[in-house]
Amino acid sequence: MGYDLMRYGAVLLDPNHIEETVQHLIEFYDLTAADLPALRRIVSLYPQPVQMIFDETNALLHQDMVLADKFTFDMENDTLILFSRDKHTVIDALIEMMMYLTGFSTMMGADETWVVELTIGAWKPVKKRIMRDIGLEAGPQPRGVVGLPPPPEEATEGGSYPFQTLVSRFDRASFHQMVVLAARDDIAVYFPPDTHPNVLNAYASIRNAIQAVGKDIALTDHQTFNARLMEEVQKLQNHYKPSELPFPKWLSDLAEHDPRSTASDLGLFPKQDAPPQHPPKRDDPFESFIDDLLSDDD
Repeated sequence: MGYDLMRYGAVLLDPNHIEETVQHLIEFYDLTAADLPALRRIVSLYPQPVQMIFDETNALLHQDMVLADKFTFDMENDTLILFSRDKHTVIDALIEMMMYLTGFSTMMGADETWVVELTIGAWKPVKKRIMRDIGLEAGPQPRGVVGLPPPPEEATEGGSYPFQTLVSRFDRASFHQMVVLAARDDIAVYFPPDTHPNVLNAYASIRNAIQAVGKDIALTDHQTFNARLMEEVQKLQNHYKPSELPFPKWLSDLAEHDPRSTASDLGLFPKQDAPPQHPPKRDDPFESFIDDLLSDDD
């Protein structure tokens, strides 16, 4: 997939030219001289030179996305792409790119997107261990809370709210969102009293699976990590059978009206089986908050 974007802040992460690399990082990103020792150690662990660029075009889109990582990999060109210049984003991105190059599985391209989300979560304890070894502290936690009821002045008639509706039933949408939330260890989750027991069970099981994959894994243990990841994915697959879970009616209606919606993009519906497109239904009560529920936005 080649990236045609503004390349302000392009830095070659070159383990053969560490000082030049870290000076460019300090120049272009929100880093200071105090970060130099850690940057030197990170870059020295890279197995090969890699290009890092700042995607100014999409930076604004990621600015308020609490659950989404503010960086990605161009896997065809082995390029690290950032959507933010802040310190924590840069450090996280540098370490995760190093993990990717070393051989940690990303599961990108998996048939079901929950598998990719689970992998994202499993990387985090490994990244934290690498950070501790380098002498770095993780970012502030928690960064946010998901699931709290709205303030009284914003409450709807009947008292229900989107997250409560989502977790009151165990279906494909709620299972997927539990994977997303369990994979973000810096996000606290408030479960309403009427949460479906299987939703709570799935969230706990996924958190346990993530910890089992990443436990005591160092940078050189990628093969062990990959084997554990496949084992835990299979366990969850066998126990919950996510592809066989029912669709909630509101999600079915949304995909029917717009096959290109978030529901389809996340793999909650197979893209090839998307219903034919119809004009959008007016006054759909879920249209205004579907992205908040299912698109990595708080």
